[in-house]
Amino acid sequence: MIAGKTWREIRVMALAYLVILELLCVPVLLLWPDIYADLQRSTLMKNLGIDFLKRIGEGISNRDEQIAYTNWCAVMLFFRSTNLVGTAAAVLLGTGLFARERENSTFEFLLSRPVSRRSILWQKWWPCAVSVVVPIYLVSASALFWSARIELELPLWELFLCSTHAAVFALFFLTATTWLSVQLRVQAHVAAAIGAVAIVQIGIYLTQRLRPYSLFRLVDFEWYSPIMNGNTPAWMMFDPVRGPGNTTWLLLATVILYLLAARALRRAEP
Repeated sequence: MIAGKTWREIRVMALAYLVILELLCVPVLLLWPDIYADLQRSTLMKNLGIDFLKRIGEGISNRDEQIAYTNWCAVMLFFRSTNLVGTAAAVLLGTGLFARERENSTFEFLLSRPVSRRSILWQKWWPCAVSVVVPIYLVSASALFWSARIELELPLWELFLCSTHAAVFALFFLTATTWLSVQLRVQAHVAAAIGAVAIVQIGIYLTQRLRPYSLFRLVDFEWYSPIMNGNTPAWMMFDPVRGPGNTTWLLLATVILYLLAARALRRAEP
């Protein structure tokens, strides 16, 4: 019942999120042949002064078009779209989960339901999680179709791995926002708090010497490109002992944040 109500509240935003992701995907893929031709004629990418932009430029202007296209998809589908839109959607959906209930004076009624607070959290969280994750996989699947239209291929398994990592990153932000939504009483305060975290992290990422300490270092071109090109197998994504294990670390952080949200809700007063 609570899950159904949550879905009715977020379904329009979930659909808009899917549409935006797809609209960001289609043009950059279909225009790739012209873009690649321009990249081969231009020397701009070779002269970029910022290190990570230079590496992106080198990747998408590779003499092997298939490699260049794979890197282009790593940039446009994941480094750009899911980082930007996925994070924004996660924050937007999570902000009002509980803070809205307080603002609408329905929080006390919600807690009086004949279900445990743990169940309330789960039934409000999982519809948002599905709404954040599923569009990432759907748009990635559509990229296979659009790539075929321009007679290029994307590696299916590697595309799935990138989508999975992007989905976990979005879930991390959703769960962090949910925790704040339990703690704070005003949606605007929740948005301001998680927005401040994101802005600071982006600022750190854009500072070369501080970049390794940014959350967005876990989801940048230098992470997605090796996965898309088959140079980072799945075990390296999930094994924090023998490999980077970035996906596992994000999953662990998401679980911890969910447990913190459950603890905060258990102690919450109307």
